Amino acid sequence: MYIPRIKWTQDDASLCAFKMNRHQNHLQLILVNAEDGKTNMLHEEKNKYYIEVTDDLQFLKNGNFIWTSEQDGYNHIYLYDKNGKQKSQITKGTYDVTALYGVDEDSKTVYYQAADKSPLERNVYSCNFKGQKLKEYSSSAGTNSAQFSSTYDYLVINHSTMNEPPSYTVYTKDLE
Repeated sequence: MYIPRIKWTQDDASLCAFKMNRHQNHLQLILVNAEDGKTNMLHEEKNKYYIEVTDDLQFLKNGNFIWTSEQDGYNHIYLYDKNGKQKSQITKGTYDVTALYGVDEDSKTVYYQAADKSPLERNVYSCNFKGQKLKEYSSSAGTNSAQFSSTYDYLVINHSTMNEPPSYTVYTKDLE
């Protein structure tokens, strides 16, 4: 067994350790009380072959968390309650979410990158916690990535293709 990641939760006295077996096909998210060392299993995933470990874990103020997983065969975004029970699958389809940029809790919006139009393209999106109100921030074919301000009011889109060098464009969240 090994610990590939450790992340703090929204609770100052609690952190989350990713515990994985040697074969890398059994992952547990373990909550650890930083004051007394007591542990509690928050979430567990098993796969016949392999589980990809990512940094795509966002704890919300109410104890719920956003997590990416390949449990349906594609990497998608899920919302779990504070007890580790799945509340909803936020993104769905025959494509992979390739990056989770962050979560704006006030507007209940998730920002991410996906290879939904083609495995060779990356586009930047947002949607609400129910997977609705989808907004695309990158409309040009190719590879698009984003950097967001801490409030998610501003973003920088990096766009490139095999035949074009990278270009950077600054937007407000309303694409202005």
